[in-house]
Amino acid sequence: MGEKRIVVFRFDRDPLVCRHVIARLRMLNPGVEIHGLYGAGPGYRERAVRLGARRVLGLDSLYSLQHDGRWNWKNGDLALLDWHKEVGRQLDFDVVHLLEWDLLLLDPLSDVYNSVPSGAVALTCLTPVSELIGCWTWLREPEALRQWEMLCAHAQTHWGPTSDPVACLGVGPSFPRAFLDAYASLAPTELCNDELRVPLAARALGFPLMDTCFRRKWADPDEDRYFNVGGAAVDPATISAEGHAGGRRVFHPVRQPARLQPFGA
Repeated sequence: MGEKRIVVFRFDRDPLVCRHVIARLRMLNPGVEIHGLYGAGPGYRERAVRLGARRVLGLDSLYSLQHDGRWNWKNGDLALLDWHKEVGRQLDFDVVHLLEWDLLLLDPLSDVYNSVPSGAVALTCLTPVSELIGCWTWLREPEALRQWEMLCAHAQTHWGPTSDPVACLGVGPSFPRAFLDAYASLAPTELCNDELRVPLAARALGFPLMDTCFRRKWADPDEDRYFNVGGAAVDPATISAEGHAGGRRVFHPVRQPARLQPFGA
């Protein structure tokens, strides 16, 4: 019997797009639970979402984060740990896929993540930190570099060995349940962001790291057409052109509901 997968669907806007994405995920992954993680922050919108989104979007459960939107954006790992503490620990699963609302998967989870062995942490576009210092937002300005140095010192003292650190892009990660339990026990710091903390912690805890290959190279303008973080939405024509055997199966960001209609609907 294979691993039991669940999805934590992370969103903060555009319920129409979210509904289409969730419908597609359910069509491609029968029987897989989809649990909502709402992260726009507390307030009127949060109360409205809490009251209606689970039914409207077709979620198995909904957990609303009580931090502001920027904290939730920067700290996807800590947001997931909040969810795990309040919801996940009561659920039966082996692997959780943390999927953003504007991440489009064309194949089932078991195919998209088929290269990830049991017990591994899967992250996107793993890249040596040494290649990113001075050119990436989180490793460029003096304050950012100071936080990185503080994080490394903290990890070395409290987590374990942290040689040859790598960074990732925080879209589409996959975590074994054992990692969430072990990571929570570290009471991780808020220094830097999830794209630096998670790979550092996974290695320190002895979990293998695997690349999702959703984005194949960090600094490559051609890759932006298929998968980018903080950039323009993927052109629908690009998605259509990849429908052939061997084409790309994962795109980000995709924010046009018409492109998300489940096949056969």
